[in-house]
Amino acid sequence: MDATRRGRLNEIDTVRGLALAMIFIDHVPGNPLENITIRNFGFADATEIFVFLAGLAAALAYFRKFTADRPWLASAKAAKRGFDLYLVHVFCIAVVAALVAWMAGATADPELYSWINLGPIFNDPAAGLMGVVTLGHQPGYFNILPMYICFMLALPVMMLIARASVGAMLVASATVWVVANMTGMNAPQWPNGGGWFFNPLAWQFVFAIGFVVGAGILGRAQVVPYRAWAWWLAAAYLVLALAMKLAAFYPARDMLPIPFFLYGQDKTFVTLPRILHLLALVYVVAYSPAGRWLRDLGANNPFAVMGRQGLAVFATGSLLAVAAQLVRVPLGGGVVLDVVLVSAGLVILVLLAGGLEWLKRSTAQTSARTATPARTTVTPARTAPAAPSAAVPPTKAFGPVRA
Repeated sequence: MDATRRGRLNEIDTVRGLALAMIFIDHVPGNPLENITIRNFGFADATEIFVFLAGLAAALAYFRKFTADRPWLASAKAAKRGFDLYLVHVFCIAVVAALVAWMAGATADPELYSWINLGPIFNDPAAGLMGVVTLGHQPGYFNILPMYICFMLALPVMMLIARASVGAMLVASATVWVVANMTGMNAPQWPNGGGWFFNPLAWQFVFAIGFVVGAGILGRAQVVPYRAWAWWLAAAYLVLALAMKLAAFYPARDMLPIPFFLYGQDKTFVTLPRILHLLALVYVVAYSPAGRWLRDLGANNPFAVMGRQGLAVFATGSLLAVAAQLVRVPLGGGVVLDVVLVSAGLVILVLLAGGLEWLKRSTAQTSARTATPARTTVTPARTAPAAPSAAVPPTKAFGPVRA
């Protein structure tokens, strides 16, 4: 993978944008476009891609600072990112609650108050809101950011271990994943009880795998070099996953005399087949014409632009997905309406990302002009020739001061 555009990897931005688009599409259930998202072709879905790339991006953004004798600065930046994610998460839930309350009143449909797990917020506001601000209560479609917040808060510890040994960090992460799957350990929900939909103790392993790949990119190393036999093995696994998905074959918990997480399907605990599907997909794409195609798309393709504005696109997409489902309530849904709603949402996300890119670029250009004084040339006034004994030193024109 080649670094371009101010050190960014455009193919990573593009894939992140694709994942965000698929997450939005999948969050409007029943629409025809969800039949073409990645979850229909194997075990993993766009969430695995999103979390893997989040770990990769975290390594690129913070690990170099952490290892360059600035661990406190890198840790503070990671914590700030986690706090930003928290604010966005709480804001989104507030907006969704307002939208649902308005639609419930407009349509006289009280069942909407309990839709997508919003019941505690409306039925017991004190407990429900306390659950929201402590991340214990997560309405449907708003489960990813709380998990991401946990990763950013744990990132300094991961980087501390990785500074000594990236391999040791990955082994520690894998151990936590195994323990979570073997014991059922999970972060608690409150006030409803139970555990998080995305168990952070399990999903951190996907984040850690992405981090290892990002650390390898920083070191200009191939984390997993190309081997023909490995490529064909990964491709065969993708074919097997596709066949099982098309056949709707999901192994039962007592099918094999080994722990279920080694062969079964469980999104909450991100079981081994899902992780292997993600890794096989990444490996096959990276060492295929598809990988070269992603690299050749350039920095300004719509998906790359969406990927660079990931948080804004994700949050807005989540709100648009809820809004699209609420529009269905009075209109009754249908294929045409669903395609229009989802297509309009995707256009809005592309325009939003493009607008934020333009604003960022314009702000940077304005700052550069402000910081760089105009080039001035001092021209001496015309005077009578000086006497030979009164030499005049030459006048120098000073160029702009470089920031």
